[in-house]
Amino acid sequence: PNPKPKSKKIKKPKNQTKTTPNNTMGKPKVRPPSQVDSLTFPVFGLTWHGAPSSQKGDGYSAIAYCGGGGSAKTGVGNKIVVLVAADGHSDDHPDNAPSVSRQVEISTGEALCFGVYAFRPYGDRLGMVRLLACVGDEILLYGISLTRQQIGDSDDDDDDAMEEATLLARTSVGKGYGANVSTYSARHLDGTMIHSIAVGCENGKVVVFRLADTAVRTKFELEKTSYECEGHTKAVCAVSFHPRGHQILSSAKDGTARIFCARTGAELGLLRCEVHNPNGPAPPKQQQPAAATGKTTTDPRFMKRPPQILVRGSAYGDLEGNIVYTIASGKRGAAYLTKWRTLVPLNNVRSAGAGGAGPPPPSFPKGGGGGAAPPPTTSSSAPPMPSEPPALEIKQEYRIQCSPVPISATSLSSDGTLFALGSVEGSIL
Repeated sequence: PNPKPKSKKIKKPKNQTKTTPNNTMGKPKVRPPSQVDSLTFPVFGLTWHGAPSSQKGDGYSAIAYCGGGGSAKTGVGNKIVVLVAADGHSDDHPDNAPSVSRQVEISTGEALCFGVYAFRPYGDRLGMVRLLACVGDEILLYGISLTRQQIGDSDDDDDDAMEEATLLARTSVGKGYGANVSTYSARHLDGTMIHSIAVGCENGKVVVFRLADTAVRTKFELEKTSYECEGHTKAVCAVSFHPRGHQILSSAKDGTARIFCARTGAELGLLRCEVHNPNGPAPPKQQQPAAATGKTTTDPRFMKRPPQILVRGSAYGDLEGNIVYTIASGKRGAAYLTKWRTLVPLNNVRSAGAGGAGPPPPSFPKGGGGGAAPPPTTSSSAPPMPSEPPALEIKQEYRIQCSPVPISATSLSSDGTLFALGSVEGSIL
């Protein structure tokens, strides 16, 4: 046999450090008060709600995330974790009371929670942050106290005692619907404060619920409205209310974002998103392979379909709700941020606006109408709806590439000036 060749020794530079499994990736550089927490399960939903500190000592912060390991009966760890920090309320130090921080865990059993949303209603007198949780086909509403509460004897001084969350209400969004995301809004209507919840579902529908006065009551029912916002053909990824509460914006995996009337559920606008460079050539049209031979086929194995566009995020960009942002990408490739502007037409007739703002208006016979708006469309089982607002005219202002890889999660700051984007490769932009 041939003798083994002698290996040559390579001298390493003096300034080169040894690479070990422990230091292949350096620790993330985080500046206070930021922090990085290591988790033992994948996170599917994240929410934050808070108020700044003041002389009244009413500042607080609540961060909640949800996830788990699956649907097995053992060893899954499906849960919701809430991190609460609130200004302390101490009789000994009424002015400079220390901040109180704690962690609350809510087990979801065999079911996974895919979305959470934290809020606190105006004029709240319960001292609780409300938390919406999308678990299976249900929407759950929890109350998380801003002050320390312990299960069992209140005289127990054990700091490690478990903390509990109060289940205020729960209801089903519909059998087989699959609750994905949720949001909350409050608005005045005819002198009454209306509390609304919108839930985006896996089947493409947006379900709207009404709440009683959440500021004073601890037990109430979630009342499902007589309508559902329909239009999406795939799972809803994001849902939010108009800043004034009279519209609902949603986006889905069908490549569209849609605007619905929060009062009737009628579709007011359709935004068709694109994921190609606006300065480059338009993407080629997809055709069936059999088109060249003149034959047609219905077999999905031999049909060429256009790439799926996922609109992971959508949000209103100003306090008037005239600006809408969407984040869209394919399963691979770059993600694009699009800015849209919505306009209410001068006439009160539902018509299709620029950029695909809704379906074409229905035809009505001449005479007898007097130029009035057409009556709303109602189903045979649903009660008559109020008159629908006019369809919106939607214009695309610009589209830019915001990430070289697909975006999986988005968040817009409350003042509409900052976007946080989570990419599939683990980066936050």
